[in-house]
Amino acid sequence: MRAWGVRLAACGFLVAGAAAGQRAVIDFERARVQPFPIAVAAPGGAEAREIVEIVSADFERSGLFKVIDPRSFLADLGKEGMTEKSIDFRPWTAVGAQGLLKIAAAAEGENVRAELHVFDPTRAAEILKGQHTGPKASVRQLAHRIADDVVKLYTQEPGDFSTRIAYVRHGREGKQIVVADSDGHGAQAVTGAGINLLPAWAPDGRSVAFTSFRDGRSAHVYSVEVASGAIAPLVLMGEFAGGASYAPDGLRFTFSASVKDNTDIYVSQADGQAARRVTDDRGIDVSATWSPDGRRIAFVSDRGGTPQLYVMNADGTGVRRLTFKGNYNQEPAWSPKGELIAFCGRDERARFDIFAIEVESGKIRRLTDDTRGSNDKPAWSPNGRHLLFASTRTGSKQIWMMTADGENQRQITDEKAGASEPAWGPLGKPAQAAAEAR
Repeated sequence: MRAWGVRLAACGFLVAGAAAGQRAVIDFERARVQPFPIAVAAPGGAEAREIVEIVSADFERSGLFKVIDPRSFLADLGKEGMTEKSIDFRPWTAVGAQGLLKIAAAAEGENVRAELHVFDPTRAAEILKGQHTGPKASVRQLAHRIADDVVKLYTQEPGDFSTRIAYVRHGREGKQIVVADSDGHGAQAVTGAGINLLPAWAPDGRSVAFTSFRDGRSAHVYSVEVASGAIAPLVLMGEFAGGASYAPDGLRFTFSASVKDNTDIYVSQADGQAARRVTDDRGIDVSATWSPDGRRIAFVSDRGGTPQLYVMNADGTGVRRLTFKGNYNQEPAWSPKGELIAFCGRDERARFDIFAIEVESGKIRRLTDDTRGSNDKPAWSPNGRHLLFASTRTGSKQIWMMTADGENQRQITDEKAGASEPAWGPLGKPAQAAAEAR
C-alpha cells in the first residue's frame, strides 16, 4: 500500500470566548456539549461525494456536530468555488451553518487526492485548508482523516475517526478476533475460528493480545500481528490465563491467571516474560485496566462476597474498594482522561448496563438504560470522548458506540451471528501540519 500524504495549513488559532472577530469552538465545559452546526459540501465528482458521505456520518456519530441537511442548502454548489472570494456566505448563514467544510477530490492513477477547506461563514473567512492523498482502496481512511482534521480544528484535541477497533465475531464454528475501522466498516478477521476472546490492543497499534483455547485444553494469552496475522503465545502459565491489558507505555501488561486454584492479577513484560503476581487474595481477581499514567490498576474481585471494582497501585499496594452500590459490577475500563472508570453493572431489574464512576469521589452515573436488552464490555476511544460497548437491544449482540456522557448511542456492527467484547485501538501518528496565523 502506498504511503499517505497530507498537507495542512491552519488559518487562525483557536481562542476561548465568543467576542467579536473570534470563531466558534466546541465548548466541552458545559454539562452537555451542544452539537456544532456544520455544512459539508462538495462541488461535484463521485470521489468527493463519497468522501462527503463518510465525513458527514463521522460527524453525526461523534455527537460533536449537527450536520446540516444538504437538501436545505441555498447556495449553488455548481457555481461556487473553494476560496473565500468565490463564496457568497449569506446563503450558508441563512441555513444556520456556523461552519462550512468544502471537499474536492480527484483520482490520480491508483490514488485519490482530496482537498479540504473549512470556513467560518459568520466571518466570511477560511480557517483551515489541507490536502490528503491515499490509495483508492483506502478512501474511507482518507475521509476519516479529513474528519479528524476538522475535530482538531474545533476542539484542539485529536479526533478518533481514523483509529481502528477490534472485537469478537460470533459464528457457527466459534469466535474469532476481528479488526475494523472505528465506524465498523472494513472488518477483517485476524484469527481463525475456535474460541478467541477478550482482544486488547498494544499501544503501538501493531498487534492485538487475546485469550484463546487454541491449544485445545485451556485458555491462555496470545498475540496476533494485525498486518501479517502471525500469532505467538504470550502467557502459557497456570490452569488458565486471560484478559490481557497493556500499560500505556507498552512495556508491561496485566493478565489474570489461575495457579493452584487461586485466580490473581499478574504484571508481565510486553513479551510475556518475568510475570509477577500483584494480588494475593483468596477471592477471584480479574479484568485489570490501567490508569492513563500507568501508576494504578483497577480490577474486579469477589473478595468481599460479590464482584466489585477495586483500585490499587501498579505494584499491588494500596488496594481500596471503589464500588459499593450493586451486587455485581465488572469489566472496568479506565478513561484516557483519568477521571472516570466505565464498567458494567447489574441493576435492580437483574439487567446489565454501562455505568461510569468518578475515581476520586465514587460518584456513579448511568450511561445506558435500554429496556430492550443488556449492555456490557465498555471500551474507551483513545481521546476519551467516546465509548464502545456490546448490546443485545436489537436481537443478537452487536457493537454500539456512544459519547462519554451516554448520549448519541448508535449501532456500528451488523454481524450475522453477533459481535461482542470491543477494544479501541490507539491514535495514529499525528499528521504533520504547518500553522500560519491570519
